[in-house]
Amino acid sequence: MKHFCIIANKEKDPDGQYCGALAEFLKGQGCTVWQCEPMIPGEDAEARFADMPEETECTIVLGGDGTFLHASKALLSRKTAVLGINLGNLGFLTSAEYRGAEAALLRVIRDDYRERRMSPLDLIWDGQRMESVAMNEIVVARNGFTRLIHLQVLVNDEIVSDYLSDGVIISTPTGSTGYSLSAGGPIVQPHAAILLITPICPHTMQARPLAVADSDTITVRVLRGSRSIPGEAIVSADGDEIGMLDVGQEITIFRGDASVRVLGVGDVTFWDRVKSKL
Repeated sequence: MKHFCIIANKEKDPDGQYCGALAEFLKGQGCTVWQCEPMIPGEDAEARFADMPEETECTIVLGGDGTFLHASKALLSRKTAVLGINLGNLGFLTSAEYRGAEAALLRVIRDDYRERRMSPLDLIWDGQRMESVAMNEIVVARNGFTRLIHLQVLVNDEIVSDYLSDGVIISTPTGSTGYSLSAGGPIVQPHAAILLITPICPHTMQARPLAVADSDTITVRVLRGSRSIPGEAIVSADGDEIGMLDVGQEITIFRGDASVRVLGVGDVTFWDRVKSKL
């Protein structure tokens, strides 16, 4: 690869020091580099790539896992691959730490890398399909702090569980190290062809996380509880609220058709990162 874009999280690289240093390094290797306006958490990332040159082969994302996910989602409609360089805390999803960035980029320049596809979650809400909603997870959670909600989960229209809980997380393999992990879900290799269903603080000892095929559809239905209210449940995608559900309403979640190419370099594996960071 010879044509690169670099984008950084503005909070983690406020003066552009890291971004500029890697741009100069790549130019010294005979590569072309387009430096994108830095990402600002909470703002639309897709607009940052509007003027990206067509020949761009790889987009280097400087930041943590959140920055990597937002950039990857914004790049779903583009041909460029994505390489994450960690400037954050955990960095499960990134391919290298900044101190090893130059070595990682040399491998990419030599086409010495691994590649996988990462797909988002789509959903159907009130008969309308919403595409590429989340890269990590979609959460249906209680709207309030002092009561539980009653949720029914169906897989391919078959009821698999009722949860009296704080909510439920529908996660991609990529998202298994996010909110799902905090709620007691398993760690899943990013390339695994599954989706996770993880209850949040269920009020029963029998409730357990479930793994289903990523070709399955998952429906979450809000049932009436003892203290139901309008807007009983809040739906969020990768931490951003997207709406509310009343009793009797439901959403259906499934793997989207879009995907982004994610590059991995070096000898450090996903499990190496898990062991070093947890």
